[in-house]
Amino acid sequence: MRNLCSVALLLWLASPVSAQRPNPEPDRTPVVRAVRSEESVVLDGILDEAAWSRAVPVTQFLQKEPREGAPASEATEVRVLFDTRNIYFGILCRDSSPAGIRATELRRDDSLNNDDIFELVLDTFHDGRNGYLFRINPLGTKYDATVANDGTATNANWDEQWDVATRVTAEGWTAEIAIPFKSVRFLSSEQIVWGVNFHRDIKRKNEEVYWTAYNRDFQFAEVSRAGNLEGLEGIQGFTVRVKPYVATGGSKEIRNGQTETSHLTDVGIEDAKWLITPQLALDLTVNPDFAQAEVDEAQVNLTRFSQFFPEKREFFQERSGIFDFGSAERIGQPQVLLFHSRSIGLSEDRREIPIYGGLKLTGKQGPLDIGVLNMQTQREDSTPGQNFSTIRVKGNLLARSYVGAIFTRNTGGLFGGANQAGGVDASFTFWRNLNLRGFLAKSDSADRKNGEWAGQAVLDWESDRIEFTLEHISIQENFDPEMGFVRRGNLKRNFGELDYQPRPNLEGVRQMEFGTEFEIITNQEGRLETRRMEAEWGTEFESGDSVNLTFARTLDRLEQPFSIRSGGTVPVGSYEFNEYQFMFRGFRGRRASGNFTAAVGDFFNGRRTRMEIAPQIKPSEKLSFEPGYEWNKITLPDSQFTIQEFNGRVNYSFTQRWLTAATVLVNSQDQQYTFNFRLNYILRSNDDLFIVYNETRSYGSGTGLDNRALIVKVTYSLDQ
Repeated sequence: MRNLCSVALLLWLASPVSAQRPNPEPDRTPVVRAVRSEESVVLDGILDEAAWSRAVPVTQFLQKEPREGAPASEATEVRVLFDTRNIYFGILCRDSSPAGIRATELRRDDSLNNDDIFELVLDTFHDGRNGYLFRINPLGTKYDATVANDGTATNANWDEQWDVATRVTAEGWTAEIAIPFKSVRFLSSEQIVWGVNFHRDIKRKNEEVYWTAYNRDFQFAEVSRAGNLEGLEGIQGFTVRVKPYVATGGSKEIRNGQTETSHLTDVGIEDAKWLITPQLALDLTVNPDFAQAEVDEAQVNLTRFSQFFPEKREFFQERSGIFDFGSAERIGQPQVLLFHSRSIGLSEDRREIPIYGGLKLTGKQGPLDIGVLNMQTQREDSTPGQNFSTIRVKGNLLARSYVGAIFTRNTGGLFGGANQAGGVDASFTFWRNLNLRGFLAKSDSADRKNGEWAGQAVLDWESDRIEFTLEHISIQENFDPEMGFVRRGNLKRNFGELDYQPRPNLEGVRQMEFGTEFEIITNQEGRLETRRMEAEWGTEFESGDSVNLTFARTLDRLEQPFSIRSGGTVPVGSYEFNEYQFMFRGFRGRRASGNFTAAVGDFFNGRRTRMEIAPQIKPSEKLSFEPGYEWNKITLPDSQFTIQEFNGRVNYSFTQRWLTAATVLVNSQDQQYTFNFRLNYILRSNDDLFIVYNETRSYGSGTGLDNRALIVKVTYSLDQ
């Protein structure tokens, strides 16, 4: 590890980027001033209220792509107004060719990667760490998310109340955005200053322009790079919000040949929120129902280790970044999380376990980020109810650094046996690109006495030209935080990655990538279990398309036979194998785009051929198709079999309020297919009517219906 650190440091010092390339951004923090509007602002996409003319516009937008620091090819103007209850943004996106404006999506919370967009980020605590992101396209379709840890964690499952109206004109397109102060948390003081930044994508040109933070070394969500929003005063949020729900429906489930049919009507409180202070919120849920949550995608698992599924339930979303603790891969699945909210109210086979209720306290108190959570589940068949508790504290240091601690406790019912875990972590950022972070954690279970520690140390540098990572993680055999996630236990893992990403002066080429990485995994006694070396070459073209070639060589040592779920067994032994992979990513700014991957190589003592295709087809702004298919052919000395996975989705949006989605999931490993249909009528922002139908069937040896359910649910928020 010392040698690797030395090599990486020498490469960085020798890089012409670090030694010669200056930061093109000015040192002065840009400022936009909000103007109070004494008249009401009518959201119609036309900036004709007199107050708009009194607001000084932001006009200096510079390119991040394709020419860093060059003036934007199309002018953009942004004005800011406010009254007691809302902040308003008036946007004029001029376009010399309005017919070329891309606008293809009506679904809320779509990433809008196919379209022209305008987005803004607000750092309402002005701490350079946390914020709110709002994005629109020329059709007025909305996307929102929360930002934590200076952009390293973005939660797109967060939704709040805000409104927008847009117009496409002969000059380009315009928008008026209204964000209620009750939808965000902020510090209350006589002189209020927020962080703010603006970003526009001109899709047909594959051009990105920014007000500030246009340097390619940084991402838009890094709120520490934002400008200042000044002039706010006398603003009001809400104190209490209650969001009750009513759900009714029926279900049929077949277990061990027995059929269970149920009909129910349920009521509860999806979320009741009390702002103790403007920056500290207490959330309560009673008998929550998550029937409307999107189904998990099918996953092919050809490893011996656990799969990771993200959280999609609403109650756990707001300020979820506070609870982040553990190892998260830049690409791929995390190794260790001390807290993963999916452990609450979901079984290992992803069936819902009813929850009596819970409390969550999140927010800021001085320099501290605080998160406290307690949830109680109901008894499910022979499984007793469980109580889940978490306390998380992070103390902010310097500009972008922190130290923190976490404690989790899971009991089998209110008085049952307990599993608990705790840890400390820290992250320090130097020179804006260099980060040193790590954690030390311990779990404690009544039936385990030793070997319950885990720790990690990571050093990485991330810039446009050079990226490198060095990591060491150790997980002892009995480390088991039951409220968290552990992909693979009893290991010591050393990982390193180095990427050189030049921008050569070649026609049609935007950026190239030459990368290498290694991974060495031993058990706690030091016996080698896995060694993987990888080399990669990639090119991104000015068209937005990209190609990638990868060669990987892996050594895997099996101490026990590995039985593959779909068939075949790999005996004990050491196996060294190679894989070659090609990937093509199509530019998302077209009506038809998508990804294609093909790979061939060894697989333990056999061969594996793999193909993945994930097209996206958008015939109109109302209709889109997103079929995803993965095919694996495995040939072993004693068997040959094929594994197939299909994740297909069809979306049809009658309007921006009437949305439908049908999903079909097929996984040959589970020999199951799932059909999900969801109709969502948005009564108003964050309040919905859902009609959801789910059906799961088995095929093969266990052909037949497993379960089906029809649920109707409505929510309606009451604010004060």
